[in-house]
Amino acid sequence: MDKPGLGRAIPALIVGFIASLAIVYALRTWQNMDPVWMSADSSEGAQVGLVLAAFVSMATFMWGVGAFDPKMSEHGEHVEEHEEEAPEKEFALRTSGSVFRAGKWCWDLAWALINDTPKPWRFPYLQVSFFLINWVVNAVWLVLWLAIFLVWRILLITIAGLPGTLGALLMAVSCLWQTMAFYAGQLFLVLTIAVVTTIVLFTFALLPHGLGLRVATEPNADFFANGFGDFIIPIQEVLGLVLPPEDFANQTIAGTSQFTVLLGFILVMFVSLALAAGGIAVFFYLAHRGVREVKEIDPTDGQRTQIVPIREAGKIAGGVVSVIRAIPRAIGYQK
Repeated sequence: MDKPGLGRAIPALIVGFIASLAIVYALRTWQNMDPVWMSADSSEGAQVGLVLAAFVSMATFMWGVGAFDPKMSEHGEHVEEHEEEAPEKEFALRTSGSVFRAGKWCWDLAWALINDTPKPWRFPYLQVSFFLINWVVNAVWLVLWLAIFLVWRILLITIAGLPGTLGALLMAVSCLWQTMAFYAGQLFLVLTIAVVTTIVLFTFALLPHGLGLRVATEPNADFFANGFGDFIIPIQEVLGLVLPPEDFANQTIAGTSQFTVLLGFILVMFVSLALAAGGIAVFFYLAHRGVREVKEIDPTDGQRTQIVPIREAGKIAGGVVSVIRAIPRAIGYQK
C-alpha cells in the first residue's frame, strides 16, 4: 500500500471523495443550511459537495499513483534501444508509375512553355539624334515595351498554368495515396466509434430509469423528450465577413430536431479535429522524412542546383534590374 500504484490510488480516491463530502455536509449542518443532503426534488442544496469531491478525489488519486513524488520522474538504466525504423518503410512515396510520369510530363511541359519561349530580357534601347527626341522616343518605347512584356508573360503563365496544376496534382496523388488512404481509414474509424458511442449513450438516456440528471427548474420540463425548434443557418454572419451583408439573408429551417442539430455539431467537431490532426501529422511526417533523407545521403552537384521555380524567379528579378538600369539611358543619361 505504501508503494505508488493503483493499489494505493484507488483507496485514496475513495477516501478523498467520502472525506470531502463529509466536510461539506458538516459545514452545512453547523451553519443550519437546508437541505444538508442532496435532494432529488431540488437542483439546489448540497450538490455543491460534488464539486469539492471531484477535485479532492482527483488530487488523492494523483497522489496515489505517485504524481507528486520526485523519485517517480527519475529515469533508470535504459535497456538497449532498437534503432528507429524509417517512416518511409511504413508509407513509401510512389515516385514511379504511369500516374507520376504523366504528372511529371505535364509539369515539365509547363516550365518548358515558360522557359523555352523566346522573349526579350533586356530593354532594347534606341539611339535617336537630338536629346529631346531621344528622351521622348525612348520613354514612350519603354512604356510600350513594358506593356507588351507584361502581356506576354501573363499569356505564357496562363497557358502553362493548366498543365502545371494538373501535373502537380497527379504527382501529389501518386506519391501520397497510401498516406491519404491510411488517414482516411483512421478518420472513418474514429467517426464510427464516436457515432456508435453517442447512439449507445442516448439509448441509455432515453430509458425510463437510464442515464439522466434533473437540472431543470421548470416543472413542465421533460428531459426525456426531444425538443424541436427553428434552426437558423448564419449565412449572413459568415459571408458578411468578406461580402456585403445586405446581399445575403440567413436561412431558417423550421421544426428542426435538437437531437439532429447535436449530431451535426458532433460530426463537424470530430471532422474538424481529425482534419487538423491529420494535417499536422502529415506535415511532421514529411518534415521528418526530409531530415532523414538529408542525413543518409551526400548531395550531388545536381542536387545543390536550385529548383526550376527559384531559377525562374531569379531570371525575372534579373529582367526587372535590367529595366531599372535602362531607365536612365531612356531619359538621355549616357554614362
